[in-house]
Amino acid sequence: MGPLSDRDVKALISYLIQERLIKMEPKTRMLALVAVLALLSVACGPQAPGITSDEILVGTWTPLTGPASNLSTIAKGMDAYFAYVNEEEGGVHGRKLKLLIRDDGYDPARTPAVVEELVDGDRVFALLGGNGTANCLAVKDYIAIKLLPWINPGSGARVWTSPMNAYVFSTFPSYVTEGRILSKYVTEELEAEKYGIFYQDDSFGREGQEGVRLGLRRSEDKIALAVAYTVGNNDLAEVAQQFKDEEIDVIFVWTITEGAAALANAIGALEDYDPQIVATQVLADPVMFELAGENWDGTIVASSVPETNSDDPGVVKGRAIIEKYGKGIDFGTYAMWGLARAEVLVEGLRRAGPDINRLRLILALEGIKDWTDNFLGTSISFDVENHQGLNSVYLSKAEGGRLVHLSDWLDP
Repeated sequence: MGPLSDRDVKALISYLIQERLIKMEPKTRMLALVAVLALLSVACGPQAPGITSDEILVGTWTPLTGPASNLSTIAKGMDAYFAYVNEEEGGVHGRKLKLLIRDDGYDPARTPAVVEELVDGDRVFALLGGNGTANCLAVKDYIAIKLLPWINPGSGARVWTSPMNAYVFSTFPSYVTEGRILSKYVTEELEAEKYGIFYQDDSFGREGQEGVRLGLRRSEDKIALAVAYTVGNNDLAEVAQQFKDEEIDVIFVWTITEGAAALANAIGALEDYDPQIVATQVLADPVMFELAGENWDGTIVASSVPETNSDDPGVVKGRAIIEKYGKGIDFGTYAMWGLARAEVLVEGLRRAGPDINRLRLILALEGIKDWTDNFLGTSISFDVENHQGLNSVYLSKAEGGRLVHLSDWLDP
């Protein structure tokens, strides 16, 4: 792709020296310099993998099969947005976008082989999404070694952006943040005496639990009962009885849809027990009404996209894109997640210009400031010290098979 332009060199000097290296401890600075040299060799050398004169190749993975297969709607939403950009905008700077979707079944043991196929076999330009905290953690170090831009990992774990990773950008609010926000809302707005949590027994569930406990600490309340959930174990009658026996008023739920629905249905089968369920954004999709029916009514959920039954401008645009390019998928929160996450990568590609490589994409993304013309309808910003573009959520309530707006965007 040829040498860097004078503009790129000046930007690189500011980016690496003025903003970063001088602020680092000596040992960290040395490691950063090694990474910089590797990055420069990629940026200044031959054309980046996954880029041709007419195509940009991007990779993702998702559970097309297995217990969390409904999450595949996120990847299909990404693909729909790429199709929209290709068809109605002619791609980005004359290049069509192509998304390769690989299936790991939500099994972290399968994810490394899938990602290696995308990176070493298909030689993608960048990675977009990828579902599951444990799954993303299984390939985190491998992706870092490959110096690959990774946009919006499908996980709210803090590790993606704290400490900042030069190649990773996220608009997925952290699980700790949403846990703190949910518990703050509950203690201030609801009358409850005893709190419980039902959490997935992995990094996803544990970080959510940490956020909830941190939020409760401000009110001097505590979790009276914490029950771990193992994916696939959905006979939860005894668990529901435990929460009833302990007289838990509010149950925070931090699992995938299958586990949350099983708990809601088990509680619904009990007599004289109607706790308030408060749930992670992962459970904000309308699929919960299919899985739990009226047992999901009344649930308060965090969300990082507008309610998909609203007239929000981003929702109206997103619904039209999914109807035209979504290949039969339902329009809901997961589809909106796919659209919103893919949009961040496309915006970076647009700003990077036609002479694209990985470094220019990173610099372009770091130039996004107070960007509101997006599907979320709220401000997204990155810079040289922060790659967490959004870290707020708002709350919705399940009523009659739909989500009703409960709050504006909230910070912890």
